[in-house]
Amino acid sequence: MATKSLMDQFLAFAAPAQPAITDRDPVSVFFGKIDRQIALAKEAKEGKPTNARVAWFKRDGSGFRLKIGREGLKFGDHQWFRAATLDEVIERLTMARQVIETSDTLKAQIATNSKARGDRMKGTRKPKTA
Repeated sequence: MATKSLMDQFLAFAAPAQPAITDRDPVSVFFGKIDRQIALAKEAKEGKPTNARVAWFKRDGSGFRLKIGREGLKFGDHQWFRAATLDEVIERLTMARQVIETSDTLKAQIATNSKARGDRMKGTRKPKTA
């Protein structure tokens, strides 16, 4: 009986070269981003520093200004919302998620924004070389 080399044993655990297909629906991805923003607001509430470039909420006087999404979804005519405290920021983010779940218009807006951002990003990527 021949003994397998260490390389043969290791290669027995090799995964396929292609990544597994995952659910990359823009709305599902957006919900994940809302969840991350809620976590970020909770961290800010605990006194941890937040990265203003990634936070959807900004200090505004004695309270906060909040937009839903990097580009800011439009809820009717409104894109920015007020919140007096970080608890209200969390509440507004949670409410936004619930509204999006029931609104086909907002889901379409998310898909459109996602496609537009993807198209913009394609121009900034370096071409693959063999």
